[in-house]
Amino acid sequence: MKSIIITGANSGIGFECAMQMARLAPDDQVIFACRNVPAGIEAVQKIKQKTNHKNLICLPLNLASLQSIRDFKTAFLKLQGPAITALVNNAGLQNIGKTAHTKDGFEVTFGTNHLGGFYLTLLLLPCIEKNGSITFTASDTHDPAAKTAIEPPVFTSGRELAFTKETSEKQNIVGQRRYSTSKLCNVLTTYILHEKLADKNIRVNAFDPGLTPGTGLAKSYPAILRFAWKNIMPMMRYFRKNTNSPATSGSRLANLAFGKELRQLNGIYYSDGKVAKSSTDSYNKAYQAELWKSSIELTAIKQQDTSISLT
Repeated sequence: MKSIIITGANSGIGFECAMQMARLAPDDQVIFACRNVPAGIEAVQKIKQKTNHKNLICLPLNLASLQSIRDFKTAFLKLQGPAITALVNNAGLQNIGKTAHTKDGFEVTFGTNHLGGFYLTLLLLPCIEKNGSITFTASDTHDPAAKTAIEPPVFTSGRELAFTKETSEKQNIVGQRRYSTSKLCNVLTTYILHEKLADKNIRVNAFDPGLTPGTGLAKSYPAILRFAWKNIMPMMRYFRKNTNSPATSGSRLANLAFGKELRQLNGIYYSDGKVAKSSTDSYNKAYQAELWKSSIELTAIKQQDTSISLT
């Protein structure tokens, strides 16, 4: 049986993506790859009830642990006919509090939002079918020209981002910059991976959900801001461009990854329901090459673990 994998499918955009995917792909197995397994199982049941899809399952995956990612691949390979038609790298976080680290010692935002998805993708590449797709959920915060309320990114090197040093800046400013930089890394990865997979007929795209109030992205914010994020900011979609409900963004993500009408799109950045230009830095070949090289070193992935040349 062919499979679609969605990381972070238990809530927010990921849940809505899984809902739409269940409708688009009634014959494929949809795998909810979730850190919170009970919430993932609950999400599976909700979507089964609404769509009557028979092949929805939850497998544990913590992108802040390289071992968990390896364990996920092992569990996936034990399934019947492990072939992937779409891999949706959607899960992510934003930490504006004290600096935290993954189980492997990486700064948690970079380690989860970039390295986790990067490592998962390369490990699963041998299972991705010809004409399959890989989609990275990025963000318009990666682009200073978008003038979001988030601190703009600063790309240095993968190693510096992974082992960032403490600064005297306010935690929320540092946290926002780490988030926007991790999202820039998602777009950089999309473009270089697209080039490296050019002869394998696997589509690689970056998706911007826009400002999507009501998701769990603001869980590290102070209580009053979490309240506003959930109860007040959803009204902004009537006044601010590229502000969307989780249902709208999730549906767009599923359509980009699997929908028939968008299957010609490859190597692009998809924002506000259309192909768009990403930031100037995202097209920087030196940044792409450095991030690729350092990410391979940081994850210690071996050539035998994947189906793509690592050089």
